[in-house]
Amino acid sequence: MKHFASIILALTLSFPTFAGVGFHWCLYFIDFNSISMKPEYEAQFDELAEYMKSHPDDMFEISGHTDERRDGHYSFKIDQKRADWIRKYLIEHYDIPGSMLISVGKGAYDPYIKDAKTEDEHAWNRRVEIKILSKENFTTPR
Repeated sequence: MKHFASIILALTLSFPTFAGVGFHWCLYFIDFNSISMKPEYEAQFDELAEYMKSHPDDMFEISGHTDERRDGHYSFKIDQKRADWIRKYLIEHYDIPGSMLISVGKGAYDPYIKDAKTEDEHAWNRRVEIKILSKENFTTPR
């Protein structure tokens, strides 16, 4: 999987699945049962934070995903922690306003590789995705 890291971690364009999705950034760096990123991927956040700061009118959804080797409750819990960890990291290390960031845990319900069998395949499913969403598609609670 390591030889794919530069491709996987690159900013990738995606076709919108609903109004407001501009692109998404896939980060594959989470070890089994871990919530924090691997140190070798820290530099990827410089480019992401620069983009976020240059687009202050956008909102960003940080979604945690896991492989299917855990039960549903645990999967959602650890994925929420992963997404929250990334949100906190962006706020504390890059001064990204928390109001721009939404963190959600998605569990194993949206695998990158369906029916993963090998450890490498499971590793692809343990990820955090950051989607850029336009603020105009959301209403803010008052």
